[in-house]
Amino acid sequence: MKKKIGKLIINNNTLCSDSHPSIISWAKGKNIEHHTFVASKQHVKNKCYHVPHVNTLDNLFERWLKPFYGVATKYLQKYLSWFVYLQKINSSANPLGDYAKVIMTNIQPIIYYRNIESSYNELGIIYYHKTQP
Repeated sequence: MKKKIGKLIINNNTLCSDSHPSIISWAKGKNIEHHTFVASKQHVKNKCYHVPHVNTLDNLFERWLKPFYGVATKYLQKYLSWFVYLQKINSSANPLGDYAKVIMTNIQPIIYYRNIESSYNELGIIYYHKTQP
């Protein structure tokens, strides 16, 4: 837990997990509010903490990822970020505006797009020189 999510958890977070003793112990040591579930018996706790939402997102992510025919583990975070972004845009009241904000806050794709013709020309020149005797 410490290695995987320890840096992401702060004291005002709430952790929901299964009732594995090591997770319970870790949460107590970090003084984190922790709610446990026994998946076969309980899916909702205090009408607030629930497993179905997590299961639904997991299912959506798996179905979304399937057409890619698997991804390298080193790129998994990028795919997950892409999926989260799409979920946020799809549930937005102003998806086009939100999309524009993301584009405008990241100048690198704009620079890449503006330079694509010169990059293509450079590639053509390199290929041309390699094929000439």
